[in-house]
Amino acid sequence: MISDRRRVRLRTALDEWFVVVVVALLGLALLGGWGAYGAVADDDEEFEQRTVEAWSTTGGFDHGATVQEENEVFPVGTELSDRSMYFAEIAPELEATFTYAYDAPDGDLAVSIEADRVIRSVGETDDEEEEELEYWAVNETIAQEETESLAPGEEQTTSFAVDVPETAAEAEEIQENLNDSAGDLETVVEVQVAIEGTIDGESVDRVDTYEMVLEPDDATYAVEAPAAEERTEERTEEIAVAGSSGGLGAVVLALLGLGSVAALGVLGVARRKGTLAPSAAELERIDARYEREEFDDWISRGTLPGDIRERSRIEIATLEDLVDVAVDCDRRVIEDERVGEYYVVDGEAVYVYAPERLEDDRDPILEVDPQEAEEPTVIGDGSGEESNVLEDESDASDS
Repeated sequence: MISDRRRVRLRTALDEWFVVVVVALLGLALLGGWGAYGAVADDDEEFEQRTVEAWSTTGGFDHGATVQEENEVFPVGTELSDRSMYFAEIAPELEATFTYAYDAPDGDLAVSIEADRVIRSVGETDDEEEEELEYWAVNETIAQEETESLAPGEEQTTSFAVDVPETAAEAEEIQENLNDSAGDLETVVEVQVAIEGTIDGESVDRVDTYEMVLEPDDATYAVEAPAAEERTEERTEEIAVAGSSGGLGAVVLALLGLGSVAALGVLGVARRKGTLAPSAAELERIDARYEREEFDDWISRGTLPGDIRERSRIEIATLEDLVDVAVDCDRRVIEDERVGEYYVVDGEAVYVYAPERLEDDRDPILEVDPQEAEEPTVIGDGSGEESNVLEDESDASDS
């Protein structure tokens, strides 16, 4: 909280620098006006093109092989599943299931899944955009499933089986018949998923392809296939963005401008009424209050008896001067709060500082209640010892 002295100093500074303060507030008001215009201009939304995720699909393979031949490790009938490598002699037939699903806020699709066993000869190409060059390929459909309505989160599956050693032998026979030595043989199961319908209110008609690669060797064959490959469908849409005229900063400037206008109004009214600058009485009262606090160590509160007040009275101009007198006389300054005066008693003389005089300049001593004057008051001297200078008026009369 601002103290009275600082408040008076602030009012004095505002009065002395009134023109400069008004010019500064006008500048802030203009700046705030520009901010208000910017805040209003921000109401006109701007748009930009952004790519967002619309929906996604998931397709993957689960595979395994059943042990069919006697061996020293696996009993016949043992199911080996989701391995990267299987034994061709004891488990030649690979069984697999392909699962398809999609994720979207809403949708309804007709889904057709077709699995083809593909034997092909491929080679490298000089074109960096093409991964490989296909010399020849033989396709055979081994499974097919359809559904008329598939909702988001539901799954569509198809199962198939491939005799891997038999397929490898067939691939080598085709290569020998074609006398082809340029390419490398590949055996894959290619799954094509055709979807048609609506997703999130938009029409969809497309075909996705997934592959399970079989790599046969003399005694084993390896399987490479995605377990759950997610593909995201993106779309471009307009997104509202904030305007370029300032945003939050413009709003802050607008509030600053309003505050400046309000401050101008308050200062103008105070200046016109003459209440901006502190009055002489206010300055004197504030100075007296803080002067009193400054010399508090030399001042005691009390009441002088009537016979003491009747002694020779010496007026002192300031409280500081009165304190100097008290120091020289080795006495305390007595503050009589009833009359608002300060005293230093030295022998037959009474030194008095009266910060506030009555309008008729009457001696405030005359307005003291006689009964109150008779109350005994004991005042210590500067050394801290009890002084017998101030006594009860009735005791003085008895003596």
